[in-house]
Amino acid sequence: MRSSMKILVTYQSKTGFTKRYAQWIGEELSCECKELTSVDATQLADYDLVIHGGWIMVGMVKGLEKVKSFQPRKLMVFGVGFTDEKEADIKSWIEANKLAGIPFFYYQGGMNPDKMGIVGKTMVKMATKQKPEYVDYTNRDKIQELVAAVK
Repeated sequence: MRSSMKILVTYQSKTGFTKRYAQWIGEELSCECKELTSVDATQLADYDLVIHGGWIMVGMVKGLEKVKSFQPRKLMVFGVGFTDEKEADIKSWIEANKLAGIPFFYYQGGMNPDKMGIVGKTMVKMATKQKPEYVDYTNRDKIQELVAAVK
């Protein structure tokens, strides 16, 4: 990684798992990490690389369209979801989010019912036939491939 390269990690998080990964990436790369709601196109223009992370719902990475509309010089993306990495349909997510040529990484997050809305809780209950319970699958080691790709 060139020492002069300015990097920004942006994220959109609902239950805290995406934020955790974004902060870990920011720490590993010694760069700024900001919630997407606090960033605009003018600020993004100052960065050589933007790494955006969003939670995945129905195959879409939250906040990605907004980041793309800011036209960053270079973009990397990570998505966080409940699905186990071995079962994740990464190929279809890359297609759905129009990420051809853009590095994409997937991390398993967890479930935090206290921060999920009624719709999210209902969807989980319908899919699993169980009441959603707190579970955390985050793993800092998982970000190393993305960090290495930057460096």
